[in-house]
Amino acid sequence: MDKDRENQLALEAKEDKEVFERFLREREDLILRVTARITGTSVSKSDDEWSIALQAVAAAIGSYEPERGGFWPYAALVMRSRLRDWFRSTAAERAEISTRPEVLEGNAGEEDEDYGMQAAIMEKTAVSVDTSLRDEIVALQEELSAYGISFFELAECSPHAQKTRETCAGLVCALFLPPPPLTALLRVKHVLPVKEMLGRYRVSRKVVDRYRKYLITAALILDGDYPGLSEYLGYIKSEISAERGWQE
Repeated sequence: MDKDRENQLALEAKEDKEVFERFLREREDLILRVTARITGTSVSKSDDEWSIALQAVAAAIGSYEPERGGFWPYAALVMRSRLRDWFRSTAAERAEISTRPEVLEGNAGEEDEDYGMQAAIMEKTAVSVDTSLRDEIVALQEELSAYGISFFELAECSPHAQKTRETCAGLVCALFLPPPPLTALLRVKHVLPVKEMLGRYRVSRKVVDRYRKYLITAALILDGDYPGLSEYLGYIKSEISAERGWQE
């Protein structure tokens, strides 16, 4: 997928109804795949999850700005937020869905005869990302700029395999454990204290280098005032809690 082209088309779709309809229609397969990744289950166009996700992408088009980074990482964040809220409102007893950023790929989907009507309805009913979460994203993006990181780069630099996720959790945990916690060093120097981290959690330096942006972002979220975003890092919070006795 040509990311620059996708970003440009998303901007055009924001201003042009015809481009808007075509953009969504041709990416139905992609939206279904991303929805399945977020929910962890197979999703078809007859499922409620599909409707929620499609509305989320439509909303993302309406609120997308180039400075937010790539369109699809941003859209995926909106999809996760909408699906999470829907899951909570319709089935409180259901386990919370996984919310890590994903690398997004996909091709054109099938055309629905009544799609124009559906798109028109979505365009009128779609709203932007939850205000509190959006404010957290803006604040974090500003904080990350000191480290040369864009929040939306996380779609490409996040760990996906379970073993790698566990390793990254251990590395982030190493930043918080005394004596002393390494988070202050991270904030003062704006670089990962790699030597000190590896002294506490022994893995290959290549792992730290590869996931540097993710490790920094996760540490800043957990060390800062980001209650909404921290929910996406529950598996790391659990690791820290087990080691340090933190209260969730």
